[in-house]
Amino acid sequence: MAIESLRALCTAMDTAAIETWGRIEHGRLPGRRFDETSVTDNLLFTLQRQVPGLLTYQSNQVQERSSGADWEWWIGDDQAGWICLRIQAKRVYEDNTYQMLKHGGAGDDPFQYDTLLKACDPDQARYAFHVFYNGWPEGTFEKDTYWAPPAQWNACPRLRSYKDCKHAEPRHYGCAIISSLEVKKLGDSDAAGPARDRFRVQKYLSEAAPWSYAFGFPPWDPKRDEERWPPKLDRGDWVDRIHGTLDVLTRRGGVRGARDASGHLGEIPVDRDQRTFELPPYIEAMRRSAPGIFEPSSEDEAPDAPQTVIVERKPKRTRRRK
Repeated sequence: MAIESLRALCTAMDTAAIETWGRIEHGRLPGRRFDETSVTDNLLFTLQRQVPGLLTYQSNQVQERSSGADWEWWIGDDQAGWICLRIQAKRVYEDNTYQMLKHGGAGDDPFQYDTLLKACDPDQARYAFHVFYNGWPEGTFEKDTYWAPPAQWNACPRLRSYKDCKHAEPRHYGCAIISSLEVKKLGDSDAAGPARDRFRVQKYLSEAAPWSYAFGFPPWDPKRDEERWPPKLDRGDWVDRIHGTLDVLTRRGGVRGARDASGHLGEIPVDRDQRTFELPPYIEAMRRSAPGIFEPSSEDEAPDAPQTVIVERKPKRTRRRK
């Protein structure tokens, strides 16, 4: 995957977020409903169609997953190492809450997000995130806007208000990403409270950003000729920038920390040794197969999530000397 493809991926993610917003908003009409699975299928199909070099697979196996993940991303290459994101998707409901955050976990885990977190370890560059699917009619929370005040918005590196931010529009939050550690902290903070307060939209969106920001926040000041994806990045640099962003989102200040660090993404220290250099058998099998539906040939090749996306930059071919 070239840098141009990474730019295309972020653009496609923003476009897909707007489409998701419309789908969820439309789903509020009587007799219409889009659940997380159908929205996820549409999202990943859209990304695969629009982004060259993106490999998206769906398992044919129907079985109970113990990872708590709806899909996962593997990002990197064999030289720079691999980062894994496991993602749990939740849609907003008509009462403007994420009701299904109360979904029970596997085994003795109280909630599904506990199961997801148990399967991830930031010290091994394996991160747990939630993506919230949002959409509501204009004016739902404030007249003449899709924003949902009093949520605090983190899309703007320059700390402008949601009305003045030029980095994202409200419907980019059609797919909003947040660390699952933050979800657990917010969800457990008032476990005895009423569901409407515990799972309300504004509470979680205050700690979220458009999902494309997981691949690097926009630069703090475009006038300084900073770019989200500079044209000259080697294979190690582009993985470093994503790794640094994910680490800040998870452990070093969350979304606000990543927003504040957006002007020097390339300088965020990361431990490359934490990455995976020996991929699981199912990922290796997917890389050998054609993009699309993946049918495991053995138990070892059974994916940990129903959907898998591989963001890979192929090594440059070396010219043979005559």
